[in-house]
Amino acid sequence: MGEQMALEVIERIRARIRSIFGSDERSTETLDQAIEEPGDEGRVRSLAEALSWYARRDEEFAAELEGWARDHPVPAPLVQNIHAGRDAYTAGRDMTVDQRSAP
Repeated sequence: MGEQMALEVIERIRARIRSIFGSDERSTETLDQAIEEPGDEGRVRSLAEALSWYARRDEEFAAELEGWARDHPVPAPLVQNIHAGRDAYTAGRDMTVDQRSAP
C-alpha cells in the first residue's frame, strides 16, 4: 500500500514537471533518463540544472519544488562501522559478527 502511494506521488510530480518542460524535448529526455537510471550522477545533475532553470523563471513552480523537497525528504544512507578485533573476527573470506548489547 505504501509503495503504491509513493509511486502515485512520483507520477504526479513527474506529470507536473513534464507540463512545466512543455515542448522542451531536451529537458523531458533528461527527466526520463534520470528516472530510468537514478544512480547516474551526471543525469541527475542535468535534471537538477533543468529544474533550477525553470524554477528561476516560474515562482509558483519553484514553490512546488520546495514543497516536494520538504514533504518527501531523501533518507540518509545507512552506514555501519565494524571494527576488527572488537565487533568482528575476520580471517580470509570468513567473518563472524558478535552482536553485543550496549553496556
